[in-house]
Amino acid sequence: QSTSRIYPIYGKIRDFGTVAWSAGVVRAVKGDSMSKGTLYGVGVGPGDPEFLTAKAIRVIGESDVIAVPQSGAGEQTALQIAAQYIGDKPLLHCDMPMTRDKAKRDACHDRAADDICALLDEGKKVAFLTLGDPTVYSTCWYVLRRVQARGYATEIVPGVPSFCAAAAALGRALCE
Repeated sequence: QSTSRIYPIYGKIRDFGTVAWSAGVVRAVKGDSMSKGTLYGVGVGPGDPEFLTAKAIRVIGESDVIAVPQSGAGEQTALQIAAQYIGDKPLLHCDMPMTRDKAKRDACHDRAADDICALLDEGKKVAFLTLGDPTVYSTCWYVLRRVQARGYATEIVPGVPSFCAAAAALGRALCE
């Protein structure tokens, strides 16, 4: 398909709400999720606030609540990166310890999904901040999948991954 055919479809789906797959075709679906809020997985880039995309800044500004992961040490790097765009919005702190213990990780992801779904039930827009891009080794992805599985609307806002920023800083292409 040409991009001229994809982008208008994407815009219609985005404006409509939830998306479903049918015979390999994306289609919009009406349902209860239309009256509920939306979870946005927002990539904030590798550390420099200037790497936030215009869309990330817009979504953060339009969101009612900002969900921020924190490591076991209490670090909230994604929050520090996006702080200038958050203002006085309420924060939902999500414990995301860096551990190899799968049961502990799953429990944290479940707890974050529970807390976010409670906000979505109130019709709130929630932006879950994550380092880099939400689709590349991101805690956001695990929470987003849980929220989707419960029938809520979600959207991924891509960010600049660290390997792309590093390649740019070195003046090197990642592939030729």
